[in-house]
Amino acid sequence: MLMIKPIDARMLDDFVIQHPYGHYMKTSMWANIQKDNGYDHVFLGFYDQNILVATAMVLTKKSLFANYHYVPLGPCVDYEDVTLTGSTIDALVDYSKKAKVDFLRIDPNVTRIQRDIKGNAIEGGINHENITALLISHGFNHKGYGYAYNGSWTNRYTLIINLDQPLNDVVNHFSKQRLNSLRRHDVIGVTTRLGNKNDLDSLCEFEKQLAAIQGFHPHSKEFFENLLDTFRDNAVLYVTSIDLNQMIDGITREIESGKYHKDKEALASKQNELQKAKTLMEQYGSNPDIAVGLFIRLGHQSWDLYTYNHKAFNFVKAVDNLHRFAIEDMQNHGVKDYDMCGFSGVVDRNDPYFGLYDYKKSFGSEFIERIGEFDWNFHPKKKDLWFKWDYNLRRVKRKLNRLKYLKSK
Repeated sequence: MLMIKPIDARMLDDFVIQHPYGHYMKTSMWANIQKDNGYDHVFLGFYDQNILVATAMVLTKKSLFANYHYVPLGPCVDYEDVTLTGSTIDALVDYSKKAKVDFLRIDPNVTRIQRDIKGNAIEGGINHENITALLISHGFNHKGYGYAYNGSWTNRYTLIINLDQPLNDVVNHFSKQRLNSLRRHDVIGVTTRLGNKNDLDSLCEFEKQLAAIQGFHPHSKEFFENLLDTFRDNAVLYVTSIDLNQMIDGITREIESGKYHKDKEALASKQNELQKAKTLMEQYGSNPDIAVGLFIRLGHQSWDLYTYNHKAFNFVKAVDNLHRFAIEDMQNHGVKDYDMCGFSGVVDRNDPYFGLYDYKKSFGSEFIERIGEFDWNFHPKKKDLWFKWDYNLRRVKRKLNRLKYLKSK
């Protein structure tokens, strides 16, 4: 068995950042964020003959019915090395057992099987179901390969854009609709820039607008400030704005050019767009911010954590511009995997979350399915009692939030 000993935050982060299975949720920075959710933490190093071969950021919590350990996205270990993975898992389980917790939860960031953008398995592609079998053989219970939004603590599905190619190739994989939006932005004055803390008011406002539609608890400004302060250079804000004077001038030139002279319907649409631009300028000024995104980048990876847009400017499709700018900036910082952070995993148009999938895939992203959630239950009865309590508590909170934040229609 590997030797385990506590390590400091710097050693943990240095290992995670350069590791192929690294993730921002495996860092000391994420551990500090989780303090506000009632978690303590410990950073573990796994050693083979004094060589650090794996790490684990272990969140610890004492709750009403059970005490538990949670390792977000699993230990940071080379899952291609099955022997090392098994030894790391055994050592982690032994550590949690000695800590006398009631259960240990992990949800490794390991791809289950490789799929095409429509969710079909690719014959001969990546297959890590052997890791699922390995964890089960070492005593873990697997939640299964169910629907993504099934109460799991992290989403099994995400969409990732491959940035390890020339920028023009990345952009050329955007859908026609995205490319048309970007061309239109040149006409109407939509641009994106790097932001700072002063832009958090807009981020909060735009999130509140969405909360009023969907009925969820929006984050406080302090929460976002804490993210920026904790992740420091690993956090970045992108801000998209519109020059309404340019929009008005651009549409006016289009109308006066005569290109819509024979198409009365198109001409009427442009005239309506022009009037809308004038009305918006009266309401919000000539150069309002209309989208803000907060991203984390770590080594060769980045994550779009929180991106919201101004609902009065939905027709502008501002987030298209934000992603185009962010992708170029991420490439300039060595990022190769641009994670758009989660979707339902269902590609059926009848699924209520299909629109999110449909939008994110339109940037030429890749469909990623992970192996899911695993529990090692030291005291199954306590775990079951805690699970029922936690499930019902979260259910009540969701209902209360929906009543509080959902705008009356």
